Amino acid sequence: MIIATAAASAAVAAGAVVLNDRRKRQQLRDEIERRSASGAGQLVSHRTGDQPKGAARAEVLRDRLQKQLTRREKELDDDQANLEKRKANLDRRFSGIKERNDDLAERFATIKEKRSSIEGIKDEIKRLESLFTETVEQSAGDTSEGALEDLTHEFIDRAQVTSQKAAKSLITSIVGKSEYEAKRLIDIACQRYGMPLSANRLVSTVSLPTKKNQQDRILSDDASVLQAIFDETEVEFINQGEGVFFMQAPDPYTREVGRLAYEKMVRSGDISESSAKTFSEKSKVNLDKIVRDAGRRAARILNLKNVNPDILHLVGKLLYRTSYTQNQWQHAIETAHLCGMMAEEMGLDVRMAHRAALLHDIGKVLWAETEACGSHAVSGAAFAADHGEDSDIVHPIAAHHNDEKPSTALAHLVAAADALSGARPGARRETLESYTQRVDDIEAICERFRDRGVRRAYVIQGGREVRLEVTPKRVNDQAAIKLASDIATTIEDECVYPGQIKVIVMRETVSSASAN
Repeated sequence: MIIATAAASAAVAAGAVVLNDRRKRQQLRDEIERRSASGAGQLVSHRTGDQPKGAARAEVLRDRLQKQLTRREKELDDDQANLEKRKANLDRRFSGIKERNDDLAERFATIKEKRSSIEGIKDEIKRLESLFTETVEQSAGDTSEGALEDLTHEFIDRAQVTSQKAAKSLITSIVGKSEYEAKRLIDIACQRYGMPLSANRLVSTVSLPTKKNQQDRILSDDASVLQAIFDETEVEFINQGEGVFFMQAPDPYTREVGRLAYEKMVRSGDISESSAKTFSEKSKVNLDKIVRDAGRRAARILNLKNVNPDILHLVGKLLYRTSYTQNQWQHAIETAHLCGMMAEEMGLDVRMAHRAALLHDIGKVLWAETEACGSHAVSGAAFAADHGEDSDIVHPIAAHHNDEKPSTALAHLVAAADALSGARPGARRETLESYTQRVDDIEAICERFRDRGVRRAYVIQGGREVRLEVTPKRVNDQAAIKLASDIATTIEDECVYPGQIKVIVMRETVSSASAN
């Protein structure tokens, strides 16, 4: 199409050139005729006057016009020759364009034919693919969509199994590393902390003075002096014989008030009901000062600042509380030191570790002296929050016995330091009465599970391990695992004990045969 357009344009251009040449020739002839006519007119007008001169002029004019005509004709011939040459060039180019146009038309026809052939081949390929798919589906007994779906499910299942294996391997590796790192941190803390904080027992008895007259005044009127102290402090003096009185009180702090009042009265020598009341009031004031000083001293030991005085008052009262004979004020300071050392190894804030660990047991005072709800961890955390402590400190207090799920590294460290301080050798002791009661409670709990196959229960290792013998026919492997977990949970919920108690379920099948 482009070539045909170019050829047509060339032909039009050639025609225009020829037409222009003819127009110029016609204009030249008209000009010569006009001038000849003009010269002849002038010649006729001058014949009447001067014929010889007119003839000469006419001759000159004719020669001049002839020369001009000759020159113009030569120019026209040159233009004609140029036009002929240009026309020949155009004809030659037109001929070449036509040949190229014919060649391209032939090529287009060939391409069209090949394209048609390719479309036929494509249709044949599609037909063969469809036939192949139908044959494979008939052989497999399933459609391609169904096979693709099956393969997808298979690959997904394989990927899930692979990912589960990788996750299990990763978890195992992380648990192993975390246990190793935890043991390393605890080992470092134990080695670095060397302050001797031995367990002690608060004084729970008082003796009569050595002077006879003082003994008589104390015992006179059915020990009315001791009754006066009881009225003021709620500390009851129970005569154990041989001049020894056991002090029974709602809590150790109150018992210490009664002990101080009794000793101050004996030292003063003024043994009377009025002096008993006076010394009781003074003992309350003095003991309050002592516990407040103990709270401030604990903060100074750990270099803690801006702790609410009411919180420090509770910390000081821990000086007169024990847990399995371990002094809780000393336990709080020891826990803070251990927690701070482990926090330093982990790159955490040591001051925050000291603060959270020191306050972790203040709920024990609230639990004993008030009607605080929940465990000592929860009530202590609530008190700390109400008195200006940040959530970063409150959460470890609430979570150190898993009443809240520990969600920060500091919460885990406080729980670990608390367990480490209480479980170290010699830190805590248990009275015979509490040990016997705990063993009886554990045996009673195991007895409740007889309907699930428990045959016998043994409490061993000083009450730290329970071994259960079960009936093999009633308890399989899975049931044994569930039974051990349920008994451990029940013991945890209903018993009070230091450290941990391991529950072991034993099922044994003995088979025998005789060979004759």
